[in-house]
Amino acid sequence: MKSHKVCGYKGKIIRVDLTTQSIITEPTMKYAREWLGGDGIGIRILYDEVKPWVTPYEPANRLIIGAGPLVGTLAPGATRVAVDSKNAATQGVGSSNACGFFGQELKFAGYDHIIVHGKARYPVYLWVHDDRVAIKDARHLWGKTTWETVDAIRNELDDCDIHTMSIGPAGENVVRGSCIIIDKGRALGRCGFGGIMGSKNLKAIAVRGTGAVEVAEKERFLNAVGESRSKFDASISGIAPVFIRHGTISVTPGKSTHCMLPYKNFQYLDWPQEMKERFDAEYIRNKYRKRNLSSMACPIPCGRYYWVEDGPYAGLGAEGFQFEDMADFGGKLAVDDPAFLMKAHTYCNQLGLDIDAAAGSIAWAMECYQRGILTESDADGLKLEWGDAGVALELMRRIAYREGFGSILGEGSAHAADVFGKGSEYYAMHLKGQDLYEVIRTSIAWGLGACVSTRGGGHTTGCPICETNFVVDPEACKRKFGVTTFNDPLAFEGKPELVMYYEMLHRVNNCLGVCHFTTDWLDIVFPGFPELAELYSAATGLETTEDDLRTIGMRILNLEKAFNILHAGFGRKHDYPPERMLEEPVPSGRVKGWKIGRKNWDKLLDDYYKLHHWDTKTSFPTRECLEKLGLKEVADDLENAGRLGKRRTN
Repeated sequence: MKSHKVCGYKGKIIRVDLTTQSIITEPTMKYAREWLGGDGIGIRILYDEVKPWVTPYEPANRLIIGAGPLVGTLAPGATRVAVDSKNAATQGVGSSNACGFFGQELKFAGYDHIIVHGKARYPVYLWVHDDRVAIKDARHLWGKTTWETVDAIRNELDDCDIHTMSIGPAGENVVRGSCIIIDKGRALGRCGFGGIMGSKNLKAIAVRGTGAVEVAEKERFLNAVGESRSKFDASISGIAPVFIRHGTISVTPGKSTHCMLPYKNFQYLDWPQEMKERFDAEYIRNKYRKRNLSSMACPIPCGRYYWVEDGPYAGLGAEGFQFEDMADFGGKLAVDDPAFLMKAHTYCNQLGLDIDAAAGSIAWAMECYQRGILTESDADGLKLEWGDAGVALELMRRIAYREGFGSILGEGSAHAADVFGKGSEYYAMHLKGQDLYEVIRTSIAWGLGACVSTRGGGHTTGCPICETNFVVDPEACKRKFGVTTFNDPLAFEGKPELVMYYEMLHRVNNCLGVCHFTTDWLDIVFPGFPELAELYSAATGLETTEDDLRTIGMRILNLEKAFNILHAGFGRKHDYPPERMLEEPVPSGRVKGWKIGRKNWDKLLDDYYKLHHWDTKTSFPTRECLEKLGLKEVADDLENAGRLGKRRTN
């Protein structure tokens, strides 16, 4: 029988053992049908090869980089690369995703994934150039920032088209809140992956490819691309042109309306009027923006190149920033200077610091100082006052270099609170041990998605944005989600259904390599499961339905859940928001006096677990659920560990 040629995939996975300096390849297709690509294949390998006793910083931990089957094609938004490893912040599953050009370059070089394990005897970097893969000495790069590193590698290899993912001083010093930076402007954030690279003495991965990605049915694929792109013109919310003009900072007015702007470590949920005026999207565009930036085949570019012409940061030019910088460095630290946000964003990128982790621990410290829990002596002589940009930047530096008080903050607010005690635990805004960016208490589905996220917080693994960001067609939403409360942010009914839909969609996106912004996460008429199934089928020649994609999404979610149970001991109690967000009334604004309350959250979790066929008492998946998804061996693992969920009828 003639074998079927599979396209879209490049068909090879690079496996690197840094301890023995060995490099081999293996076939992608042994994973692809069940796990699709990108994140899905990464999570499967992580589950199979990393045992519960392995800590994130041990050589036996894996770092798995993957570019999905649509990456490198003309599929709209297929720009993403995924990284999976054991989570340094939570000890559970770790996943991250970023755009840029690294993923496409990896595919052009002929590979779908890279798996790294072991530890090099001295700093090294991995060099992938088409069919040549080598481990190269990086001792001369150790100590450099990420910006210096990419420049040095391009100069050394005499190729300005090389793309890299690298770590800065924070990763080298194994800071728990460190991250990986793609080239100079895109971060693989959360989960402490920079420190995991640092623990392996891996300074960077550099890629250059001269090949292409072939699709199976060219005419059908181009038709699917055209159909998907037409969806952006059909936007009923009007968000597409606004997003193209301003990027993610365009969401600020909507978040203000719904009390979703964190201020002073989430004490308040809206900003002072003067801050909102200074952070106005049109003002920032006119004063700082030089040009828009986009990745390959992206119809909704959110990148910007900014330049600061005056003030203390004059001469600063860099890619950035996003709304997250406004929330983290502006709101949480109460600094109302847009130029500071650009400086902080750029500084974190250079140091290899995760912005959520850095801002979260600094905001915790400032509130503890406000309340007399921390003193100048505790902070090595620094006055931790709200709005002090200089202190914030100095703390970022000390975190990255593990100096004094900064070394404690680098562990994250949850760990820092364990060190200091004295009631400081209440002010550590984290989920499962990872610092929080998302406002939980005024948008129920958004909050639920963040709290149950397997990686410990994060809005890109199940949080819906249709509750608050724009007006949408009620009938279209009802048809898509089967609920009528989708745009009532304070309603509880129907919110588990919203979260479950986006849990599946986000995981499928991360497998295929597609940006969430170019799917129906941003606008419900944008491409969703039907369009993604058609793009995948035409690209690979593997006929796949939207129901197939949904099943794969749920399979991945349940494997992540099982990993967390076995590795981190997570159960129901870990799916609650911080006490402040559960029981404190909203202090001001349109919903002043509103609070979630534990009873309401308990009912919400019950409904969420039942929808997933998980045990409502423990949150553990049941054997029926796992076997239906083809995960019998995972059910056996949980049963052997005494952590298999029970089927409950009440």
